[in-house]
Amino acid sequence: MRRAAFPLLGACLLASLAAAHDHWIAPSSFAPAVGARVDLELRVGHADAFELQPRDPRRIVRFESLPGMTGEPVRVLGVDGKSPAGLLRIKEPGTYLVVYQSDHAFAELAPAKYAEYLREEGLDDIAAERARRGELELPGRDSYARYDKCLLTVGDAPAAGFERVLGLPLELVLESDPRTLAPETELTTRLLFEGRPLADRQLKLIALDSPHTITLARTDAEGRARLHPPAPGRHALFSVHQRRAPSELGLQGDWQGFFASFSFEVGPPAPR
Repeated sequence: MRRAAFPLLGACLLASLAAAHDHWIAPSSFAPAVGARVDLELRVGHADAFELQPRDPRRIVRFESLPGMTGEPVRVLGVDGKSPAGLLRIKEPGTYLVVYQSDHAFAELAPAKYAEYLREEGLDDIAAERARRGELELPGRDSYARYDKCLLTVGDAPAAGFERVLGLPLELVLESDPRTLAPETELTTRLLFEGRPLADRQLKLIALDSPHTITLARTDAEGRARLHPPAPGRHALFSVHQRRAPSELGLQGDWQGFFASFSFEVGPPAPR
């Protein structure tokens, strides 16, 4: 399994095409008090170079909070056209998951930029298929959707419920509780595509607190990957999957892209 850790520095922040695709839920607190207001920002870009995505009801397929173990989803409210995109108050202590799912959007990238994107996201199979089809000089034309999760601990909650599967088309599922992770302990996660383990896909763990490190791994045959967070604090996990766009879906472009993220705090909540 390939792993790497390195700082986000200089031009790498904005010049990296893949980074422009990173999208995650950033709560005002990963451990709010019972009944406290939680602002849920949708961020796109890098940990220290991002834009805020305002709430757009035309793009929202699903924006909900759910108790970690069992229970029905509650719709996340917000003000259209404004950021934060979501506002939440949870009145019962416990572990909660917030999920955001978008509809498909279209993007077209020049050939060199598209090749850089595929390389950054570890999509070697897509690059190879483009080569086989003689498409390397053609722009990359994708319809993509986002599947974001975040983990909240409300009040004095037991360490349970973080592993709940929410049924997203591409979903990152934690098998280790990041809140109780000891130093040098591996964080284990699985990647599911349409409910089944997805093998040989790159996972990227980014520290949202400075220094903004990246840790990479690839999923095994069971869709599982193990990573070592470099330090306690706020993190986001990302993965990208891609396939030739099925004709029956009527999507714009040649490829269908799936972008998954999961934001959480490693260790006990840090003072803000």
